[in-house]
Amino acid sequence: MNPALRLIVPLLLSAWSAPLAARQAPTAVRIAFTNLLGRADHAEFTGFLKDGRPLAQGDLTVRQLGEGITEVTAASPGLASWEFRLTESTPVYGFGERFDALDQYHRILVNASSDIPGPKGSATYVPMPFFMVLRGYGVWLDTYSEASFDLGVTDHDAFVVRFRDTRLRIVLFEGPGFPRILERFTGLVGRAQLPPYWAFAPWKSRNWHPDTTAVYEDIGRYRQLGIPASVLVLDSPWATNYNTYEFNRQQFADPETMVRRIHEAGFKLCLWLTAFINEETFRPPEPEMVGKIPLTAASNYEEARQAGYFLKNDSGGVYLSTWWKGRGGLIDFTNPAAVDWWKGQVRKAIAAGADAFKADGGEGSFVGDARFADGSDAAVMRTRYSVLYNRALESLIQTDLKGDGVLFSRSGSVGNHDLPIIWGGDNESNFGQENGLPTVVRAGLNAGLSGIGLWANDLGGYIKEGRTPGDDVLFIRWTEYSALSPIMEVHSGINLGPWDYGPQALEIFRRFSRLHMSLFPYRYAAAQEAARDGLPMMRALVLFHPLDAAARRAEDEYYLGPDLLVAPVITPGTQRAVHLPEGDWVDYWSGERHTGPADLVVDAPLDRIPLYVKAGTILPKIPEDVMTLVPWTGAGSPPVPTLDDRRVYEIYPGAARSLDDFEGRHLAVGAEGGRTSLTLTGAAARVTVVWRFQRPAHATLDGRPLALERRGDGVAATFVHGADSRLVWW
Repeated sequence: MNPALRLIVPLLLSAWSAPLAARQAPTAVRIAFTNLLGRADHAEFTGFLKDGRPLAQGDLTVRQLGEGITEVTAASPGLASWEFRLTESTPVYGFGERFDALDQYHRILVNASSDIPGPKGSATYVPMPFFMVLRGYGVWLDTYSEASFDLGVTDHDAFVVRFRDTRLRIVLFEGPGFPRILERFTGLVGRAQLPPYWAFAPWKSRNWHPDTTAVYEDIGRYRQLGIPASVLVLDSPWATNYNTYEFNRQQFADPETMVRRIHEAGFKLCLWLTAFINEETFRPPEPEMVGKIPLTAASNYEEARQAGYFLKNDSGGVYLSTWWKGRGGLIDFTNPAAVDWWKGQVRKAIAAGADAFKADGGEGSFVGDARFADGSDAAVMRTRYSVLYNRALESLIQTDLKGDGVLFSRSGSVGNHDLPIIWGGDNESNFGQENGLPTVVRAGLNAGLSGIGLWANDLGGYIKEGRTPGDDVLFIRWTEYSALSPIMEVHSGINLGPWDYGPQALEIFRRFSRLHMSLFPYRYAAAQEAARDGLPMMRALVLFHPLDAAARRAEDEYYLGPDLLVAPVITPGTQRAVHLPEGDWVDYWSGERHTGPADLVVDAPLDRIPLYVKAGTILPKIPEDVMTLVPWTGAGSPPVPTLDDRRVYEIYPGAARSLDDFEGRHLAVGAEGGRTSLTLTGAAARVTVVWRFQRPAHATLDGRPLALERRGDGVAATFVHGADSRLVWW
């Protein structure tokens, strides 16, 4: 038997090793599936309680929703307290964006969305009542309530689930593999919506821009320093108050000119907002804003109050919630009139030039025990609130911006899987295991294991009080990690930019920003895969290698798309352990070949992140001189190089592979005697083929000799591709 199977069989069998009759409750549901070992197996749900009383077998309805998808339901005339048990004692993954661990076995988790600026523990901005167990199936509890999942803590052999809602609905997804489970789950609840191309270029943000000069510094320095970027974020404050959605002319004297210059420089504009409208505004912590924001109610507060657009308190008045900018009313997204009014307010920002929105402050911890217009219970609505908030914004992007916009959300849950991008909230600028860089890596992988396709974080860490010794090293390591992620967004609580960490950090930041941009075709194809079948862009090793014990333990390595293996350096050191899963691998930097599974200790000098490519990969790129992915619509040549028809395909040593790129071209490598061929079909382009760590001496294109040029660690050839091209080399 394979050694990996010898290790996993006892683990898989432990859940059903005890006599079943001794453990089965009177009411039970057993659902057959094929486990990861390819054997017939079953998942067993028992101990069903409603308001403390056992359910009879006839109270449960079990039906097939589709191939490999089974639903278990029970009804209630009103809110009820539910409990059930799942006979299970294997590692378990999912539950949303969690910062503490990937395997959540022996933990108690709560399905609640919380604003957690400090150490996160088991809390999350984005809970998902969905999990996958190592035996090879997934479970979704269809609720927004603050369900608790006791995962083998009080009973080693069971997951105990308790929640309060108007019904019980459990959906089980068969695999047998985790990718198939995610495909079925996201097929039911939604898959990542593809953002426009420009969202995949680097983003630049600050905690606040005190004035127009700071805005021009950001866009100007990026262009002058040759750092690619397509999105500028104006975080808070930018409006006359929270949230009026009108530019503050005491902060930005001429916003019309400012927005025009942002767009002319090849940037899209993202504006921060929340669902609060302030009744009282706190004294601004930003020194430049003191006296420029009134400490009274926002100008649109009274209109919303009189119309009844806010959440209510017990006496029917406005439910005022305290947040970090003041005390305000929260828009009631269960009230259609309130939603329409609020969209009209946000449209003022779109009219002023907003292309994207950073949706902050939607967590359930702000909602408390508010009353909703549709009568929904607050305990169920606290987490659902962010879902409705996000959906209202996304509908504006689809209608008013015709889809050419992006929603960048901090909170959410089931129902937001089809939104473009979630970001990981407030993390500390350090290497700490409680709220620093290591926790960010884990959170992104957990998000992916929960069906969130595109996930981002604040490069460098948001929470920071000042420069500290060694923070340039942290900034560099965070840069390298973010460059090999879906979205690369610089954001600092004290407004530090890449140029504030010294010349070495700036040079490394520029180099990795260009790598991030050059990988746009590869990353976008991975986003297409997320939209098509639910695979996240960042993929924990356990997703594909659950029988590999080292892969299951790997919380700081991941696949980016199908062919790149990334091992971020999450300590101040210059070495790290790397686990290479099964397969043949090529070191991206040196060309060294490895066969997995293998455990390595690798050098990681400050300007390198351990990065491996599957042998034989065709890696699609664009040239590194592209500075923006925003299309140029003005007269004449664009002010900075933008995406054009140049495409680069890097071919790595190894067995012949094929590729379907993000624009539908098909590339296939084949062997012909002592020669190798590449057949390329699809849209026309100016193509550069790069043979990395290989040096062919001769090549022909459609039978005619083709010039080769030495390029660093390989050889390259450039040609104009029509609809069909055939390249042969030896």
